[in-house]
Amino acid sequence: MNNLMRYRGEPVEVRDRYGRVHRGIIDGMDPSRAMIIRTPFGRRRIPFFLILAIFAIRRRRRIF
Repeated sequence: MNNLMRYRGEPVEVRDRYGRVHRGIIDGMDPSRAMIIRTPFGRRRIPFFLILAIFAIRRRRRIF
């Protein structure tokens, strides 16, 4: 989790196990082991067991 917090405030693309893509800005971590991202429509909570990959949009680099 500490590795992800380095990218707090950066735009990311999160792909979950079901193939859905979530784009937004990393806002923080939830105590219930979920990542919170800010989207233009509000905040979204994504549980870690659903996350397949996280990409930094600016650098086009895989984080997780």
